[in-house]
Amino acid sequence: MSVQRYKLTPVGWLGAALFILPTPVAAWISSPKQLSGGEAMFKQRLAEVSGTVPYEGPSFFVLTLLATATLVGLVMLFVGRELHDA
Repeated sequence: MSVQRYKLTPVGWLGAALFILPTPVAAWISSPKQLSGGEAMFKQRLAEVSGTVPYEGPSFFVLTLLATATLVGLVMLFVGRELHDA
């Protein structure tokens, strides 16, 4: 009985990147931007007056696209592997 190991093809490496990278990209896009002093005071005053602050996060389409890239990357990772003798 021989020992075999998996080796990733270029499709597998691309799938691994698509599986891993959308999560940090989504976190980076969703993080609040740095506000200047005037902008921070404006948002605080706006929250006091209306009770809400406008949401400035990524669009639903971008988040859906990143989630889809993760799933496609997982499939590509499984498809892009091959067995070779160790």
